[in-house]
Amino acid sequence: MKILCYILLLTTLTSNFLSAQNNLQFYLSAALRNNPGIKEDMNNIEIKYLDRSLNNAQFNMPQVSITANYLFAPYFNNSRLITTAPDPEAIGYDPSITNGGLYSAQLNVTKNIFNSGLTEAYNSQTGLQILSSGNAIELEKHALHRDITEQYLASYQAGQLYYLSRALIDTIKQQLQITHALVFKGLVKETDYLLLKVELANQQIASDEAFSAFKTNLYQLNTACGIYDTAMVELQSTELHTSGPVNESNFLRQYSIDSMLIVSSQKTLETKYLPQLSIFANTGLNAVELKGIQRRFGVSAGLNFSYPLFDGGQKSITRQQSLISAHTIAAQRESQRITIRNKLNEVSGQLEVYSRSINAIQSQMKDYEQILRLSRSELMRGELTMVEFITIIRNFLELKKAEIQTFAGYQQALNQFNYWNW
Repeated sequence: MKILCYILLLTTLTSNFLSAQNNLQFYLSAALRNNPGIKEDMNNIEIKYLDRSLNNAQFNMPQVSITANYLFAPYFNNSRLITTAPDPEAIGYDPSITNGGLYSAQLNVTKNIFNSGLTEAYNSQTGLQILSSGNAIELEKHALHRDITEQYLASYQAGQLYYLSRALIDTIKQQLQITHALVFKGLVKETDYLLLKVELANQQIASDEAFSAFKTNLYQLNTACGIYDTAMVELQSTELHTSGPVNESNFLRQYSIDSMLIVSSQKTLETKYLPQLSIFANTGLNAVELKGIQRRFGVSAGLNFSYPLFDGGQKSITRQQSLISAHTIAAQRESQRITIRNKLNEVSGQLEVYSRSINAIQSQMKDYEQILRLSRSELMRGELTMVEFITIIRNFLELKKAEIQTFAGYQQALNQFNYWNW
């Protein structure tokens, strides 16, 4: 059996303890389904749609109410009479104020009219708030896609390092059996056998640590996706690709919405300067004394009109505030645009470095595979000591780790590139 048998088959290894296989899409779907922030934003959109109905009910629908009042204002020193015309010597409230009492039970109706501008302003603001919440959901989904992919790649890398450690242990065990047989034949020194046995114990410790790291990363992945699962699973390999060029970054869309919200908020504020006209009507009982109360049922109607003339220049002040806020958003938008460009340039540079490193490592791997094949033959012929052989295995292991880590780093950089190139 060749020394590379298990290591070179790393990509096909699966472990007995793994109960299932999951891929990246499985975790992305779970994260989108379970994320509380996205659920909250979706609920906010439903609330905003109800706000539109609330605006219509508040500004367009008639308001109907029932009112009832009772007032008793007695007079003292009035010969024990209750009347709205007390003696001059009586003690009590001025009857011109109280009318001696009040007995009222009325049905009231009020309705605003000619207020389409008011309704339109509030509905426009609500519509933009819905648009803003929808965009917030898209931003959160995009960030969640990046974060889950990042944790998945970290977990996959940890799993590959664990599989590598198990492959190396199996290889050393095979070599240990061969060495043990050669010791009995006197072809290999017993110290060589013991050195290999010590190396096996060291690699077992390293494998346990690698398994612990894999398990920790997998738990973190489940937590990020809102999954409760303690079972260990095998993660399928994934290969990301760079997304195509975009004309206008979706990160900048929120600034356009915020600018429109400022304009809409200003229009809503200025609705108080519109003329307000409402009609009202009521019917029912309205009396100031009990005598003849059965004849005090009636009806009344009228108009209420208001138009502000001067409020100290508040409209001008709020317009200046809105203009300043618009300038702030424009500055933030430009800053974000520069950040996106810098991030893309930064990650593009990282991708080039990782790509060169992967090519260099793969070239070294071919040489090391040849070295391992030759060193095993030299060990059998006694031309290579066990210490030298173990050193070669360790170096190959480190190179294989570097290959796994570099490729994972390349995938992480691709993930970051696709996040900013959106």
